[in-house]
Amino acid sequence: MLVVALLMVLAFKVFPLQDVTLVSGDTTVQVRSTFGDREEALDAASLELAPGDRLLEARTGDQAAVAVQRATPLVVLVDGVRIEVRTRAQTIAGALALANIEVRDGDRVYVDGSRTAPDDELAAGTVSAASTDQPLRIEVVRALPAAPEADPSAAVLLAQTSSLPPLEAVPGTAAISVLAHPGAWRLRESGLPPDMERLARAVAALPERRSIALNLGGQVELLRTDAATVEDVLALFEIELGEHDRVSHPLDDRVTEGMVIVVVEVEKVLEDYIEYTPARMYWRDDHTLAPGEQRTIEGIPGEVRVFEEVTYENGLELKRVPHSARVESKPVAGEYLRGPVAEDGVSPVVVDDYDGPYREKIRVWSTWYDATHGDKAPDHPAFGITYSGILLEYGICAVDPDYIPLGTRFYVPGYGECLAADTGGLINGWDVDLGFPMDHGPDPWHTGYVNIYILD
Repeated sequence: MLVVALLMVLAFKVFPLQDVTLVSGDTTVQVRSTFGDREEALDAASLELAPGDRLLEARTGDQAAVAVQRATPLVVLVDGVRIEVRTRAQTIAGALALANIEVRDGDRVYVDGSRTAPDDELAAGTVSAASTDQPLRIEVVRALPAAPEADPSAAVLLAQTSSLPPLEAVPGTAAISVLAHPGAWRLRESGLPPDMERLARAVAALPERRSIALNLGGQVELLRTDAATVEDVLALFEIELGEHDRVSHPLDDRVTEGMVIVVVEVEKVLEDYIEYTPARMYWRDDHTLAPGEQRTIEGIPGEVRVFEEVTYENGLELKRVPHSARVESKPVAGEYLRGPVAEDGVSPVVVDDYDGPYREKIRVWSTWYDATHGDKAPDHPAFGITYSGILLEYGICAVDPDYIPLGTRFYVPGYGECLAADTGGLINGWDVDLGFPMDHGPDPWHTGYVNIYILD
């Protein structure tokens, strides 16, 4: 017992206790190791190393850190063989190289069913994370072999061998290679053990595969297939033809060696755009403007929605055909306004002599009229009757109700107080037609501009 105790004391002196931090993936464990041995620390943390894993160690005083760099488990399928490896390679190509697999030109690589490039990273976010310890499935699909060159002697060889008797009729003969189809070699063997002969017959019974090219919307895919018809090839690629799509061959055509099948994706869509119809412009006298003064009120263009049938082939526009049109809004005419000029060319403003109370002062174009200016004959019951139903007399005026409401009282310098009680077809905007009795003298009012004062 004394000897054991002495040995333990000596061990603690030679190998003192150390704090060891273990890092494995997202897991961090801190243990106290008696001898500072990393295997002991792994046992204390219940961590096991798998093939391909690597330990990275760092020490400082009585502190030690050990990181476990896990290898990624892979299942590689290539050339009919399944290979299981674990690797710390950073790329797909590096992992395949560890499995002694060469990726040749034209080969396709799939990781968990998704096509990827050999130089893609073997890391989380690119492919499945190794930390899940779930093996990644990498499949290498070899490119099609180049078609053999035409051999002039092939026809002679075929003629010499095409009349060979059935296999079972030639016992004891050696293996014979027969050219059964241009670009496809088949092996017939006889005189073999029964198991090998059955295998040879099974291989010979396999359907014939042909090298073809499929051009789908401008993307070309080369393949060897045993599909019998063009329709079978389209089904192989899960291609559903649209209403307007075109195929270079009838769907029931037999697939032949070197056939090129072209599928043109045709789409017809209805597109629309807006066309604008210009607004017409009219000249109009505006009595609020000084003689010769002009002003423009812009019109509003109309909108017409035009529809066209557009044909796209493989995503490129082929043609446009007019389809229909719909009026969204009609144009609104604009106006060129100008200040009118009287027949005598003077158009003076009547002397403004009003100094009484008023609500608003407005500059208008003033004219005069009497009952004879209407469209009723003197013997008509409505002769001289205004729009409001009262008889036309001095102090009754015609206005545009959109500018001066009916019933408005206003004062006209040189004329007096007036009541807006009548309208007229020629009274537009800031026009005022001053009423006079039929016994007025000649030219009772001088046509021109005048300031009027709105009283109420």
